Amino acid sequence: MLLALARSKRGINVRQFAERHGWQWRSLYRDIETLEKAGVPIERPEHGWFTMSERCLPVFTVDVRPEELSALSAARQLAPGLKDTTIGRGLDSLWSKLSTPGHQPSLPLGEEPWLHGSPPAIDYGPHRIVLDTVREALRTRRALRIRYHKPGSEPGDRIIEPAFLQWDPAVEALYVSAWCRKRGSQCTFAIHRITRAEVTDESFAPRREAIAEMSKAFRLWSRPTTQRVVLRFSPRVADEVRERTWHRTARFTDSDDGGVFLAMDVGAPEELERWLLGFGPDVQVEEPPALAEQVRTRHAEAVAPARLGTLRARRDRSAEPAELAEPAATAAPRPSRSKL
Repeated sequence: MLLALARSKRGINVRQFAERHGWQWRSLYRDIETLEKAGVPIERPEHGWFTMSERCLPVFTVDVRPEELSALSAARQLAPGLKDTTIGRGLDSLWSKLSTPGHQPSLPLGEEPWLHGSPPAIDYGPHRIVLDTVREALRTRRALRIRYHKPGSEPGDRIIEPAFLQWDPAVEALYVSAWCRKRGSQCTFAIHRITRAEVTDESFAPRREAIAEMSKAFRLWSRPTTQRVVLRFSPRVADEVRERTWHRTARFTDSDDGGVFLAMDVGAPEELERWLLGFGPDVQVEEPPALAEQVRTRHAEAVAPARLGTLRARRDRSAEPAELAEPAATAAPRPSRSKL
């Protein structure tokens, strides 16, 4: 009741407040009288209404243990790219409040000495306005007008219906999953590639299938249906592959040569291309055939004779000694005058 008295702009109506919480309104009146006798400055702006200043709230001590504060500090350090956003500032503010002497056991307001993070892959400080706008659209369930700039293409305008935000730890980036009216499908948009965002007046009904479709994705590319993917990893990387959970449907089967088969059902197998290329010859795509051909084509392009010739020429030029390099063109010397 104290929090309601202090944080409600108008205050509280005792009878309405009692009915809302299932309390006896006469008991609330007695509690208010007790508070007034104790010196709490409760005001009565009108009949039946009571209020007080938030500055008059007593200092509460929440039983937060040091290991819980340590976990909060670690969360701040593990999200360095959000530091200058509303979310990052909220984490800093909460940390400051909980570690202030008089409220909680005092801890140094620094970083955890046992945890060292790398610089963020993406700094979301410059994108904080876009991020806040997306969060507002999610909160109010209103369509969002955005300008999206994907690398290698021209910026384009579209209207989307955001479903949720998603953090991809593999690439350390934040995405919004949304229904794209332009494409007529569920799509994923990188927050740092949205150059402009504006909440419209158009409301929309949440699409229940959005979360279900995203759960089928390998990482970010959602589809209504799934395809079986079977990969065979060599003994050299088998243990490394077994260490991780690649998908909720992932199943491992040992091969006779000490390698491992990985089978999973994902929404868009083509999304695995870059991940598979990173394993080089240590992975073979058993299923589906289209993904196997896709990876085979990329490997062939990487070792194409024309490409190798270009790379070899660049390497030879960079290794050529300076004194053997072709001299720059110079002006022809003037002919000397003969003596008479």
